[in-house]
Amino acid sequence: MIPVLDSRRMRAADEAAIRAGTPSEVLMENAAAALCAELRRAHPGWQRVAVLCGPGKNGGDGLAAARLLALAGVVPSVFTLKDPEEYSGDPAVNLSRARAVGVTPTALTDARGFAALSRALSECDGVVDALFGTGLSRALSGAARRAVLRLNASGRAVVAADVASGVSADTGALLGPAVRAERTVAFGAPKPCHLLPPASGFCGRLIVADIGIPKRILEARGARESLMEEEDVRALLPPRPLESNKGDFGRLAVIAGSRGKAGAALLAARGGIRGGAGLVTVFCAESVAPLVVANLPEAMTEPLPESGGAIAASAAKPVARALARFDAAAVGPGLGSSPETVAFLETVLRETRLPVLVDADGLNAFAGRPGFFKRRRGPLVLTPHPGEAGRLLGKTARALQSDRFGAARTLARSTGSVVLLKGARTLVAEPGGRLTANATGTPLMATGGSGDVLAGLIGALLAGGLDPVDSARAGAWLHGAAGEDLESLLGDAGLLVHELADAVPLARRRLRRPPSSPAAE
Repeated sequence: MIPVLDSRRMRAADEAAIRAGTPSEVLMENAAAALCAELRRAHPGWQRVAVLCGPGKNGGDGLAAARLLALAGVVPSVFTLKDPEEYSGDPAVNLSRARAVGVTPTALTDARGFAALSRALSECDGVVDALFGTGLSRALSGAARRAVLRLNASGRAVVAADVASGVSADTGALLGPAVRAERTVAFGAPKPCHLLPPASGFCGRLIVADIGIPKRILEARGARESLMEEEDVRALLPPRPLESNKGDFGRLAVIAGSRGKAGAALLAARGGIRGGAGLVTVFCAESVAPLVVANLPEAMTEPLPESGGAIAASAAKPVARALARFDAAAVGPGLGSSPETVAFLETVLRETRLPVLVDADGLNAFAGRPGFFKRRRGPLVLTPHPGEAGRLLGKTARALQSDRFGAARTLARSTGSVVLLKGARTLVAEPGGRLTANATGTPLMATGGSGDVLAGLIGALLAGGLDPVDSARAGAWLHGAAGEDLESLLGDAGLLVHELADAVPLARRRLRRPPSSPAAE
């Protein structure tokens, strides 16, 4: 896990690393090297790059990066917000070094400077944003505002140094006009802005780079937030033994579906099968069962009496007894929200003690009643999207999104459950307040049914023996990684959600490969 550090804690980590013997000049050089390495990896064809440098240390990172790009054969056009002669400290050192390899900055202090910037933006392949880092606390103005507006209007892809200029590093708010980066290289540790909307949308793809701050220093200053790495998931999902059978990997019950929503049951069951459960059985309304049998022969079915196309309340006691044969259950996708369904869910959840994941209509049944979950005897994972979480807490989705960290923690505490709050940068919150963010995923996954697949996937991990926290973390990572693999084939739209389930084993196969670099993406 990588600690997530706000600006104050990151500054303290920098200072501690310097006291421990790593000069600030070396940290800046390492940051620039990481920035250039990611730029060259992601965009090997870029030959001309505009580098926008601010007045402080972030600008120094940009000057060092411009020098390294020039030495690598890339032509950098460097622009500074102030007269270059006003730089001091490490940025001044890197200005001198950049000039020594033929890099001549242009100051954005008059019309000629901005005319040069416009020409460079029209001719370059891409841009490095090194205007402002974690210390920004107010909206951009003057030359900085003009530069950002011109940069965004150019349509050029941007690689941001540490944070996208114009966002609040600590809150995720937009302070005003902000650079819309295609990717951001975070130095040392991710910041809250990389995980919280709307800023996270402006930071693009996140790459966390080691710049020489010892891990013990970062962890000592880490708050209760962390970012999950591939290595964390690899440790949770070791290769399966050769002498394995289906009983070794858990029996998952999927309680889902109603008339008109059979697809939710199918997708959740498919997610469970592709997630590695040894056996998956779908408990569903009688009218839904034939559709499951016809479309997913790998799953077994338990047809249940129904009322109005949904599972009847009378099925609750028999289902609760039947669940004694299972290792975990995934409950909720497509169940509907009739009074009979609510009564069914109340009884099943109250009378079973096996690990249960609750999603979708299973959550909506308890709108405004999060305390119900706290009274349940048995492990729980709740997987709401912002709307469902808002209904549980009596808030609007918009209000919840404005404080995702706080909302996830509040819901975990009030339900006594592990909560996976869906969305870009999915969050996993524990009742004690610890929070883990997931960086995998893609807009391709923003389509109906992807949450049903996730429910089945996490259910499979629960059935396989992982605890609720690790099941939620590993499930979020695999789900997002599967989406990323599909994005490389499909682009960012047009997903058929069953394809997402089918890509999960390929994402899991990633874990068998050794890490390719020290950077976490």
